[in-house]
Amino acid sequence: MTLPPASPEPAPADAARPARIACPFVYANGRVCPGNAVRIEAYKADLAWSVNDDGTWSFDLRLRSHFHVFCSEKGNHAGFRRQDPEAMKFWFDQLPAELKEVLERTQPG
Repeated sequence: MTLPPASPEPAPADAARPARIACPFVYANGRVCPGNAVRIEAYKADLAWSVNDDGTWSFDLRLRSHFHVFCSEKGNHAGFRRQDPEAMKFWFDQLPAELKEVLERTQPG
């Protein structure tokens, strides 16, 4: 899977776009984590830079696996000596819409 090319210009400020994205973790008792998503890591991603026909370089990202989301309050919500919880791992098509938008509108740099 390849993400659409990111815009070379920063996304315009938009009042409808949330300044913070809620952490997707929900505790076993149903309580929603009060934290915010602060980091997304792609695992098993293929990164490639190549020269186009016109001599310019382009960047391509192909994803073979999943993303890990990290929280401002609890990191990966794993706790001491525990594996990352499944609630913080997503395939691209399963990411919350706000996080997917972050990936689609940003680029490395």
